[in-house]
Amino acid sequence: MSAATGRATLATGARRDARRARRATRPRASAPSGVDDGAVSIRRRPPNGPSKHDLGVGQFEFVIEEVAPTGERVTNENNKPKNILEEIVWYKDVELAERKEKFPLQLVRTALVNAPPTRDFVKAITDQLAATKQPGLIAEVKKASPSKGVIQPNFDPVKIAKAYEEGGAACLSVLTDEKFFQGGFENLALIREAGVTCPLLCKEFIVDAYQIYLARKYGADAILLIAAVLPNQDLKYFIKIAHSLGMKCLIEVHTYGEMKRVLDGDFPIDLLGINNRDLGTFEVSLSVTTDLMNGPLGEEVKRRGITMVGESGIFTIDDVNLLQDSGVGAVLVGESLVKQDTPDVGIKKLFGRPV
Repeated sequence: MSAATGRATLATGARRDARRARRATRPRASAPSGVDDGAVSIRRRPPNGPSKHDLGVGQFEFVIEEVAPTGERVTNENNKPKNILEEIVWYKDVELAERKEKFPLQLVRTALVNAPPTRDFVKAITDQLAATKQPGLIAEVKKASPSKGVIQPNFDPVKIAKAYEEGGAACLSVLTDEKFFQGGFENLALIREAGVTCPLLCKEFIVDAYQIYLARKYGADAILLIAAVLPNQDLKYFIKIAHSLGMKCLIEVHTYGEMKRVLDGDFPIDLLGINNRDLGTFEVSLSVTTDLMNGPLGEEVKRRGITMVGESGIFTIDDVNLLQDSGVGAVLVGESLVKQDTPDVGIKKLFGRPV
């Protein structure tokens, strides 16, 4: 071994030891005492019914008035969404009603006859992990987000997707929500028709089986299912539909309770993702993933051979290494890549590869 190689090896070992030391100083994720039972935290609909008008963020608010004991008309606070995810879910009822009227499920299913065959989303990730010894990359195609507004003003989904593929992404995640992320199902079709070969994840807030068929019609190879929104009964049903269409499912959790509930469910798990973003505050911390993966649930997923996906807050090679050391086999990265003019170069820098 040369002196230079020896120094590089020592430096790599020092960085690994430093990451392990940082993890050791944080409390390990464990079952909270009577706090986090993993129950669905997002209310499916406004408890007192929706009211649509032209006020508020995104020109949509849920405001129902009630009469106070004094006779004064006041806003019913219980009918306001608790966080942005709840507001997105509430709006889906309005959006889906309009979409189903224009494109009924029967027509969607008829259109599936001509849909191209699916590509194996999970295998693309595991193959890249085996080949590179680094987590497989799911690169996200999105124009905007509720927390950051417009991220990429010169948004061209096909151009971005091709750059991701050239940069070495294993799979792509395509935002299809129109109102809050300025995306669309059409972007799935545009990317696929342009010859991009990476498997595509439909990044949609799924609350209805109709959305799964729609995702497949537009060329998706996988879908996202959010445990904060969906009880296990719905997860099982939606997974069965997705698998019948040849698609894989990425189940997303945010807390210990959600992760335990999903692992205890009687349904197959293709991919399990941990989102590092707090739904209420939008704060992001990689410790959400590392704490869970270095606790008893992390040991279970490793024993069962479930491929884990780290989501949100991944900006540097140190972030990638930290998650990989915790047992993560894939990372879903959006903002840090899509806002760059050369996202292919951004991918190489993110993974410490030659530019």
